[in-house]
Amino acid sequence: MIAFLESLSRLPGVEFVLLISHDGVPIAHAGGTSESAREESLAALAAAWLSDVSAAVAPLGWRAPERMCLRAARGTLVLRYSASASLVVLLGRETAPEDVRLSMDGTLARIERARTGRAQAADAAHRPDHGVAARAEPDAAIPYREDTLPVEEGVHPAAHPEHPPGN
Repeated sequence: MIAFLESLSRLPGVEFVLLISHDGVPIAHAGGTSESAREESLAALAAAWLSDVSAAVAPLGWRAPERMCLRAARGTLVLRYSASASLVVLLGRETAPEDVRLSMDGTLARIERARTGRAQAADAAHRPDHGVAARAEPDAAIPYREDTLPVEEGVHPAAHPEHPPGN
């Protein structure tokens, strides 16, 4: 996971990258100096900011924003929300949030893929069949449904076998 964050932190203009849980706990970081106080305060700030914005738009019927940017005099804070965690990137003054948008999306997608891959592997290891399917026949290219519903009310397609469909 840190390798994914390090590739994002090496982009020009990116000062610090932080992966946080939704309740504001830092999970991993890359770039800059390693100060736990800075990580914790930035994680808490980002989680509170996301919570406040989500609470503000909830009465409008909108869902929580997936991407937020906060520009300041000394830089920009960009937050990208996902189902399991949030990615926070601190940018320098001269860097625009649009410059890291695609990179942030790719990094978060890799993290989600790695997380779901590990969860599926753990589930497969705990199954009695060790993740091997015990089916006699493989799935067909075109799925077949045995319990088809009649096209007309009260008439079943197999009710008149002497008349093929379409005649």
